[in-house]
Amino acid sequence: MSNRTARRTAVPVALALTLGLVLTACADDSGDGAAPAGGTTTSTDDPATSGATDDGASPSASAVPEHRTAAGLLAIATAEKKAGGTAFAIDDPDRDNTWEIGVATGKISVEVEVSADGTEVVGTRDDDLDADDRQAIADAKFSITQAIERTVATSGGDLDDAELDEDDGRFQWSVTVLVDGAEVDFRVGTQDGTVTQERED
Repeated sequence: MSNRTARRTAVPVALALTLGLVLTACADDSGDGAAPAGGTTTSTDDPATSGATDDGASPSASAVPEHRTAAGLLAIATAEKKAGGTAFAIDDPDRDNTWEIGVATGKISVEVEVSADGTEVVGTRDDDLDADDRQAIADAKFSITQAIERTVATSGGDLDDAELDEDDGRFQWSVTVLVDGAEVDFRVGTQDGTVTQERED
């Protein structure tokens, strides 16, 4: 075989190999979200946090509550770790984009501000804590975290805020959730964990 014939044969072979590699790379980088056989794919874009799905649509109604409630529960854990006490109140991050969590520590309350994702302490401030409140928090068999989890599971709603509340000398957890965009209030027993919806007047 002449050198010219060899070169003519080599060029199509090289082109075929190059084309095959390009097509393989394109298939692997298609980003269509399809899972490979026997495995799963993960995405760095979380619709619950980004506010939109890959196709530009709004996230599903179920994705946002799961993320928001999880962030609130994480914020409680972060605040309790920072203050070294027991949380008894949480306010949503609407006003300043931080969760505000009241934590009972000894004879005082520490208000801990936590980032909206629940991971970072932004600031703290000490405040007074009533003796009756301290005792009720210490005596509670069900924590504010458990009260929130039970209320969300019962209502299918999304955490808004929660706090220790007293009514006629009886302490309960007051938990507000968002259900289809509307605020709905629930009471959760600190001793038995019973969830009851507050009736509107």
